[in-house]
Amino acid sequence: MKASRLLQHGRHFSASDLLRSRFVRNVDGIAAVELSLVILPLFVLVLVIMEASILAFAQHQLDVSVQRAARLIRTGAFQEDAAGADVAQQMRGLLCGTGLRFYQCDEMRFDLVRSATFAIKQIAPAYDAGRGDWAAGFGSQFDCPVGGAVHVLRAAVPMLRPFRFLDYTGQRMPGGKQLLTSTAVFRAESYAEGSCP
Repeated sequence: MKASRLLQHGRHFSASDLLRSRFVRNVDGIAAVELSLVILPLFVLVLVIMEASILAFAQHQLDVSVQRAARLIRTGAFQEDAAGADVAQQMRGLLCGTGLRFYQCDEMRFDLVRSATFAIKQIAPAYDAGRGDWAAGFGSQFDCPVGGAVHVLRAAVPMLRPFRFLDYTGQRMPGGKQLLTSTAVFRAESYAEGSCP
């Protein structure tokens, strides 16, 4: 009787061992399992890289636009081109530029501040960290460019960010946006003073 029980147990163990070894050797569907484990993190990583690239490109666009506008103010070409037009609108047109943009031009704000020297006590910030929004008064100062004077041109624009947990600048805006800022400080060449309508 004991022998028959041992024999049954032996058969049972050998059958389970056989099933276990067949299961371990079976690799059907392993690619699907591995793909399901890897595809979501890979997809998120690709999206994050795309967003960071778009953000860097948008910042570069803003920097180039500010430098281009600063060069026109520095040489006096900005005032010559104004010819009685609204200079603030002309400046917005220069800062927005042409072609593909990744931000809304109508949301852009800018200040042009004039000083006699480079010892500018306070360049107005565009962002208020306490409120998490625009700084009060930013975008309301436009001093008419004057030859030989020091000018500070600062432009800022909010840009939509799908992945808000990745904060590159620390300037989060309402509505899931992040503020991009660019500044140029320069002395204008000596040119005849024009008028700003």
